[in-house]
Amino acid sequence: MKKSLISLAILIIGGFSLSSCVKEYKAPEPGYNVIETGVNSTQLAEAPMDVYFQADRAIRCQRDSIKANNINQSSYSFNIGYITYTIAPADTTTYPKTITVDFGSDTTKAYTGKMTIKMSGNMRNNGSKCALSYQNLITGKSNIVGTDTIFSSGVVGGYLSSRYNMHGGQLIGYGNKMISYSGRIIAKYNVSTGVNVMDSVEINATDANSVVYKLYSVPSYKTQISPNCNYINDGVIKADIKLNNILTGLMIFDYSYNSSGLAGDCDSNGAIYAYSYLNKNYGAQYLFIAKKFY
Repeated sequence: MKKSLISLAILIIGGFSLSSCVKEYKAPEPGYNVIETGVNSTQLAEAPMDVYFQADRAIRCQRDSIKANNINQSSYSFNIGYITYTIAPADTTTYPKTITVDFGSDTTKAYTGKMTIKMSGNMRNNGSKCALSYQNLITGKSNIVGTDTIFSSGVVGGYLSSRYNMHGGQLIGYGNKMISYSGRIIAKYNVSTGVNVMDSVEINATDANSVVYKLYSVPSYKTQISPNCNYINDGVIKADIKLNNILTGLMIFDYSYNSSGLAGDCDSNGAIYAYSYLNKNYGAQYLFIAKKFY
């Protein structure tokens, strides 16, 4: 999946030009710092989803690995790429159970540090839950912190449904300044196809300049990640921006954008559409590079 401090590099749509007459045309102003809020909003859109995907993969893969290898012992470790997973106790029936996700210390990788998942029961069963904690877990310069929990609604209609709650989260945003956030993600994993759909997303945050963010999903354009793609390749996230408690800006993150025009293609391309509630004449489009989910 993608989790990045974005590269807001290319302004695609300005719709503005300088007049050759006596008076130059003045481009509409958005009333907020589009670059700064764009970087911060992208962090907020992608980082919590990325952490959830890491935890969700660990929960599902530990079960699959134990079953496939007929493991029944006090602990068991296996690797996916550079990540080491350790489960104790290592069977499919004993709970509570602890999963340690060790990303190592290689700073060239997407993550370093550890994530610990304490499971109360089988996460395929309704009512089971797990608590997430982080030990020097760093990604994109952010030291991931917070009190996070995943609740399972079990498998219904071929989908494993879960709710990821975030409290007291912190990220490093634009200018290496801190962003505080909380929120929730409701996800549905298709047990047959392996497609993971973010059924509902809501994240509330405040940055170091007291700018307030509310990110939310669009029901008709849900974000998703496919088993054969390491990027979110479809869906939309919106971000409302408040300055001094006034609704000022709107950013729309389009993960299906592709320069070739092929929607839903598996790549790192994304588009941000920026608007202003204060100046209806303002509108701009930016490209951003999304980080791969490892």
